[in-house]
Amino acid sequence: MSMAYVAVAATVVSAAITGYSSYQNNKAAGEQAEADADAVKARGRLEAERIRKEKGKAQSAARAAAAGNGLDVNEGTSIVINDSIEQAGNYDAAMAEVTGYNSSQRLKAEASVHKNNAGTAAATGALNTVSAGASGYSSLSQNNKGSTGGGWK
Repeated sequence: MSMAYVAVAATVVSAAITGYSSYQNNKAAGEQAEADADAVKARGRLEAERIRKEKGKAQSAARAAAAGNGLDVNEGTSIVINDSIEQAGNYDAAMAEVTGYNSSQRLKAEASVHKNNAGTAAATGALNTVSAGASGYSSLSQNNKGSTGGGWK
């Protein structure tokens, strides 16, 4: 009879551990996805800043080359080249920021799913634990009836 109690207890503990483990895993995955989202967004901003610095260097080099060839850097072709570098650099920087932001939003959505799964795992784990306990109790009650002469013969 004591082995039956041990089996029921093991089933209940197993259900509780499974639920808690699933909760912890989903919670950790959600936190990691949040951290990844923040990192991706920051990486996009850093890349945009790097592009803006490179844009400034390219503009300076173009002005220096134009001036070295005797061109006026404040009019004509020099202005067109400078504006073209400005436009391309700003576009690339904006795209780096947008890409980082979009990727971060995807990861935040993933984090939200993991957090929802963690909540579901906690509730399911609790219900499975109660169910395992009730099932075990019911089984033990029926076995006890059989040993006292109250069951099928």
